[in-house]
Amino acid sequence: MSLSIYNARLLDPASGLDETGAILIDRGKIKEIANGQTEPHADATNTIDAAGLCLAPGLIDLRVKTGEPGIEQKETLATASRSAVAGGITSFVVMPDTRPVIDDMALVRFVADTARANASARIYPAGALTTGLDGNAMAEIGLMAQSGAVLFTNGDMPVANASILKRTMAYAASLGASIMSRPDERSLSGSGVMNAGELAGRMGLPGIPVEAEWIGAMRDTALAEATGCTLILDQVSTPRTVAIAMEARKRGAKVFTTAAAHSFFFNELDVGDYLTYCKVNPPFRDEETRLGLIDALKNGLIDAVVSAHDPQPPEEKRLPFGEAAFGAAGLETVLPAMLSLVHDGPLSLLEALAPITCRPADMLGLPQGRLAKNAPADVILFDPGKPWLCEREHLRSRSTNSPFDGRRLQGRVLRTFVGGEEVFAHASLA
Repeated sequence: MSLSIYNARLLDPASGLDETGAILIDRGKIKEIANGQTEPHADATNTIDAAGLCLAPGLIDLRVKTGEPGIEQKETLATASRSAVAGGITSFVVMPDTRPVIDDMALVRFVADTARANASARIYPAGALTTGLDGNAMAEIGLMAQSGAVLFTNGDMPVANASILKRTMAYAASLGASIMSRPDERSLSGSGVMNAGELAGRMGLPGIPVEAEWIGAMRDTALAEATGCTLILDQVSTPRTVAIAMEARKRGAKVFTTAAAHSFFFNELDVGDYLTYCKVNPPFRDEETRLGLIDALKNGLIDAVVSAHDPQPPEEKRLPFGEAAFGAAGLETVLPAMLSLVHDGPLSLLEALAPITCRPADMLGLPQGRLAKNAPADVILFDPGKPWLCEREHLRSRSTNSPFDGRRLQGRVLRTFVGGEEVFAHASLA
């Protein structure tokens, strides 16, 4: 069975393609790309008239939390996948901070096997950097890599012991494995719950200072430079952190950066009247920092944008701000968050799509994330101008703790295909 999607606006950040055309999908791969074509392919057994909708590679997300195994009430691999494809995310990396922690080869295989059986998106397991994520001993990185772990991370908890981190990085470098690390000096961030500054002081809340991120980034990049390890600085939230990574890269270090999509959309004022759905870590920073982060993204200095999907049940969010859990559901709002930067002017469509398609694919060495002949047919059709109201009760995640709740957004995915198979169709198409 072959499928022709025609009369579409083809968008491929990897090649710079942005023009009307068609693609032919056959046996799960893109068989042909026809620029300028507004008619179906003659050999196609099925056809879709895109009617001018944008056709782009499926999004790739390097940071998704679920609760499986052990905390399934938060999220399962299947429910996360359902939410992901509705947001146009066709591939994502799942974090290891579950119960039990994904710190051995059996659990890596469990995640991979469960995903293949139950998920509509492609799911890649990340392995724990240290046993139990406690920061005291290196986990079985080599065995987990052989079992399919695509990167290694200590999740939200940076490894405090620099000696252990250096040894782990050196071993990862010998394997050609990537490490993703949250840049954070916990002795400074400590019990902080929002961005440190005047607003936090007025609200009577302990703050998380930007210096904690800078110091953590300087330490981690120095160790990556010393060991030759490939390092991904996870969820940077300030332009100075990006600059630290770029300076290390100039010296030859293999350092990449990611930022959460919500960090480009919100600032600390959105915490408002102690809105716990806006309690995330790293926190929303001040407006000047947000604009600086957008400028870094515009200049191609941020390698990937992630959802930072961190589902939390209502009982862990409906608490006083200081006691509520960190985390936001984000799988269905990555694309509209990025499109807001297009509608407001700083980014072009291709610039907005690159850090959520081809760049993360290149970081992991994945074949998807581009419109190219023989590439996996993981594609999305979306309307960049379609308005919609984000209402948490209509999100497909098992947990609906979204800071976008009640926000009017522009840009909606209408169809999602993985391996040429349609895995999501918006209700408006029924």
